[in-house]
Amino acid sequence: MDNRPSEESLYRDSDFAISLYQQGRYGEASELQQRVLTTSERLLGPDHPDTIARTSYLAITLWARGRHAEALTWQRRAAAASERVLGRDHPDTLAARNNLAMILTETGSPAEAAQIHRDVLAAKERVLGPNHPDILHTVVNLAACYSASGQYEHALEINGRALRMAERTLGREHPATLTIRNNVAANTSEVHGHAKAVDLHETNLAIRRRMHGPDHPDTLQTSHNLGVSYREIGQYAKSAELLTDTLRRFGRALGDDHPNAVKCRTSLATTYQRMGRPEDAATIRGGGSVVP
Repeated sequence: MDNRPSEESLYRDSDFAISLYQQGRYGEASELQQRVLTTSERLLGPDHPDTIARTSYLAITLWARGRHAEALTWQRRAAAASERVLGRDHPDTLAARNNLAMILTETGSPAEAAQIHRDVLAAKERVLGPNHPDILHTVVNLAACYSASGQYEHALEINGRALRMAERTLGREHPATLTIRNNVAANTSEVHGHAKAVDLHETNLAIRRRMHGPDHPDTLQTSHNLGVSYREIGQYAKSAELLTDTLRRFGRALGDDHPNAVKCRTSLATTYQRMGRPEDAATIRGGGSVVP
């Protein structure tokens, strides 16, 4: 009896891996995606469009896990293969290049990322039209490049345009709209101060908790941002309470060593330092816990 995976089981497992990713279960998703990719290369070949897409899925999931160097390697491979097999302006190639630029932004190469995003945006507007919803992803990622290089006003302008488009075409509670509103709030904090951003963060957090639950990584990222904003407007008790809860949930969902958990721990320690509790700040930085 042949127990090797079939094409039917390949597509079923691939869909399940995507579902795990959407639930924020990144560790399980990446392990399954690695097996799926190996099977896809054997059954379909390394240059099959579905195999190339699965390479990109693996890269994005590794990026979500905080394994950025591995993610960059896999995504460069996916983008190069897609361009070679499908062509530079094919929608799948544009998506792969968009993902590559997103990872480059996170790994400290915003200038290279911005150039890719500008190229992709021009191609998408040419191929899909200037109002196609898929353009939103590239616009948002281009804004992230500007944020990473300290060009906050430019980033806020681009993200504001994207948010208006997303609310009009996708709705106020669509996951993409929530991500863009989070970015607008972050840029608003940089340009106009945290007090102007609190309402946006509170709105987003309430929606994400309702839609995704309190432990989803996207919910936790918004919770972290709100906790920082509370601290910066002097609401230290609220900041400490929210960041303590967020750090605990990050550790449970992604692990204590995940970059987002480490960032949250630093934010919480800073809150205690501002409260005049340096001993508690040192405890937090050392990996301990403190009652708010």
